[in-house]
Amino acid sequence: MAKAKANKSFKDWEAEEVELTFGINRLHSMPFIDHLKSIKLPENHPNKAILEDYRLEAFDLVDSWNEDEYKFMFISPFFKLVNLKSVNYKVFTQRPMSVKYDNDQKTSDGLVEFMLAKGRQIPRKPHFFLHEYKPEKRRDNDPLGQLLIAMVAAQKLNLDDKPIYGIYVNGRNWFSGTRS
Repeated sequence: MAKAKANKSFKDWEAEEVELTFGINRLHSMPFIDHLKSIKLPENHPNKAILEDYRLEAFDLVDSWNEDEYKFMFISPFFKLVNLKSVNYKVFTQRPMSVKYDNDQKTSDGLVEFMLAKGRQIPRKPHFFLHEYKPEKRRDNDPLGQLLIAMVAAQKLNLDDKPIYGIYVNGRNWFSGTRS
C-alpha cells in the first residue's frame, strides 16, 4: 500500500474529500447569506447605476474573459465600490494559509485568492472568502473543494467556533457556503 502524501495543496481537494476528512456537512439553510441576498438598494442609492453597469458588462463579456480579466474587470471594481474595509477587517489576496490534519501528520496549504480578515499587513481571524474565478466552460479542478479547505484552515487558525463564510465563482454563477 502506498504511503499517504504528507502535504497536499488546496487546489487538489474535492468537496466530498474535505467533507469526509474534516467531518463537515453541507448546510441547507444559511440565514445570514439569505439575508444578504435579500438586501435591495434604494432607487436613489449613489452606486446603484455603477453596479448595474458592472452587471451588464459582466453579462455581455463573462464568457470571453479569462480568470485575470474577470478579477480585474469585474470582481475587483465591484468589491472596491462596496468598500469592504473597516477598522475591523480588510481585503487580502494571494495569501498563504495551511492546515494540519490527521493528528497533525499531514498538512494542506495554498494561496487564498481573496479573504476578509483582521490585520493591516498580516491576515488574522479570516471570516469571508471568495475563491476560484473559473470560466463556466473550462474547469479543471473543484472550486468548492478549494473554498472548503481554505474555510476549514481558517476556522482551525481562528481557534473559535464562529462561522466562516465563502463564495466561489464559476463564470457568471456565484455560489455561497458557510462553515461553522
